[in-house]
Amino acid sequence: MKMKVSFYLMLIFAAREVILDMDVSVVTNFISNIVKTKNAIAFSCLVKGKNHKFINFHKIIFIIWMGLRLDLRETTLALMDINQFLSFVNIDQNYTLSTLLPRESYARTTVVVNARCSGTPNLLFEASKNRYFNKTYQWLLWGVDIEVQSLFPLELDYVGPNSQITYVNKTMNGFAFWDVHSKGRHLRSDIEINLIANFVNGRLNMVQDIFQLQSIEFRGQFNGLTLRGASVIDKDDIITNAQIESILSRPTKDSGVAAFIKYHYELMGLLRERFNFSVTFRNSRGWAGRLGNTSFRLGLLGIIMRNEADIAASGAFNRINRFAEFDIIHQSWKFETAFLYRFTPDLDTHGKSGNFLSPFTDGVWYFSLLTLSVFSIIWVTFEIIDGQILPNGGILKNYPTKSRLQENYQFKITTTCVERILQTFGALCQQGLDPIPKDRSVRFLVMTLYLFSLVMYNYYTSSVVGGLLSSSDQGPSTVDEITSSPLKISFEDIGYYKVLFRENKNVSITRLIEKKLSSTRTSNELPIFTHIEEAVPFLKAGGFAFHCEVVDAYPVIAEFFDANEICDLREVSGLMEVEIMNWILHKNSQYTEIFRTAMCNAQEKGFVERILRRRQIKKPTCQSLYTVYPVSLSGVLPAFVLLIC
Repeated sequence: MKMKVSFYLMLIFAAREVILDMDVSVVTNFISNIVKTKNAIAFSCLVKGKNHKFINFHKIIFIIWMGLRLDLRETTLALMDINQFLSFVNIDQNYTLSTLLPRESYARTTVVVNARCSGTPNLLFEASKNRYFNKTYQWLLWGVDIEVQSLFPLELDYVGPNSQITYVNKTMNGFAFWDVHSKGRHLRSDIEINLIANFVNGRLNMVQDIFQLQSIEFRGQFNGLTLRGASVIDKDDIITNAQIESILSRPTKDSGVAAFIKYHYELMGLLRERFNFSVTFRNSRGWAGRLGNTSFRLGLLGIIMRNEADIAASGAFNRINRFAEFDIIHQSWKFETAFLYRFTPDLDTHGKSGNFLSPFTDGVWYFSLLTLSVFSIIWVTFEIIDGQILPNGGILKNYPTKSRLQENYQFKITTTCVERILQTFGALCQQGLDPIPKDRSVRFLVMTLYLFSLVMYNYYTSSVVGGLLSSSDQGPSTVDEITSSPLKISFEDIGYYKVLFRENKNVSITRLIEKKLSSTRTSNELPIFTHIEEAVPFLKAGGFAFHCEVVDAYPVIAEFFDANEICDLREVSGLMEVEIMNWILHKNSQYTEIFRTAMCNAQEKGFVERILRRRQIKKPTCQSLYTVYPVSLSGVLPAFVLLIC
């Protein structure tokens, strides 16, 4: 028989006498006609014989025990006939379940377990402990003459709505296939069984499709089951579930509660309505942390990782080391924080407006002074040439009063060098000259000076006016510029800032702490950590920056700021990363698949977008066409110095 073999196949058959056998046709019909998988692994208890031999052919290893009973041999041949790859494992011998059942084999393998073997409870307990009763494998439990309740005691706590378990028992006419699941065995929820098919007289009679019985539509009714929940409220004396529900259900901002906490609480409301369950919350003051130098997680993440909560009313930040510890069921909240401050002219760190010298760089000013000096020197040189050299040449011979001109110019210059410098400055200011130069070369020089003055003056004035009328790129725009500015800064009183300052080693954050947060503050100033409602009046007055999640601040700012003040509002991000937050569950949670599917449906139908629009409030719109900012004293100080000097 020609058979295509694609993976390592191990058959462990026991010898002499098989004391507990399974019906061949029942197993093959389940694998090929009900679940339609390509691979199968059979766990059974077999008695080892004395004689054996090994046959090694290519990548196939057959360990065939002599004296094999006909039913197991027929099962193997029957599955091979329908192109099934089968692996037998002695349930009473040592084996490693993670090696036999890799998690990458989604929806391709059936696990057949002879439930009448003495090693079955240990196998099922190990499968429950390692979270194998999920959407990875189809499990077939041969439970003839065994009550289904005895197979799934409360100690087998990983039997939930994602289980793919089929139980087989014997009826008067043949066999029956039953779908087995629970809404949460760890919550003492009852085992639910539903008939899949009957096998009578060699014929399979389907009652319900197994995939329909295992779907979210069929298992989406939790009948008021109470799940364990967790959330983060950074406030004292928040203990009871009633307190937590009261705070999270309020639509307005509460101190110590992040915006994404209430958002995920609303998303949880979608799941509660969809599946009809309730939640009993426990509160945590923070999201993350570790106990000393150990790997023991603290905060919300520790609660979820240890499977002490089934669902969390919170998102979690993206970190590489968290993907191995948590399942992600949804991503939609954009976490965005920033420094908020009101712009005032003294914060113009870019030097684009409000500064007398700002339109030109220092190099341009130095080159302009050098050019004017050269003009003055050339002018004085022309005067010397006209007064000393030209009278001795032949150029003046055309003048009728030659001797008189020589008397006027010889060893005598009518204007001094200082006067030439003043005349150059007057020409630069386009104020005219007195007396008017009569020499042609000097006139050309003065005309060039006028042209230079016209070009520089027009560019200078347009730059100053344009800078004063422009409202973009004004004020500090990076964290380092915030640190160097005269702004006083504070942060929202919430846990993730304290973790950031304690654990982050970024140079900008270290510099910010040293320069802005280390000094003591008076009673008239805001503390380092405060609430948004207390910070907004300081924002309105100016000279103050507040860092928070921006969607929390926008409603309060829109209430207290007028139209012009909203136009002055500036944002500086960069202290914390802008990222999409993860809604997480325990790794391989029994609710991962069903909740993830429900959230995909909610997003497709627009429920998630509706909540996002209500929760992620946009920045108030600037209603003013433009804002003219007054020039500060520091901006005009160079002009006054030049005037005085």
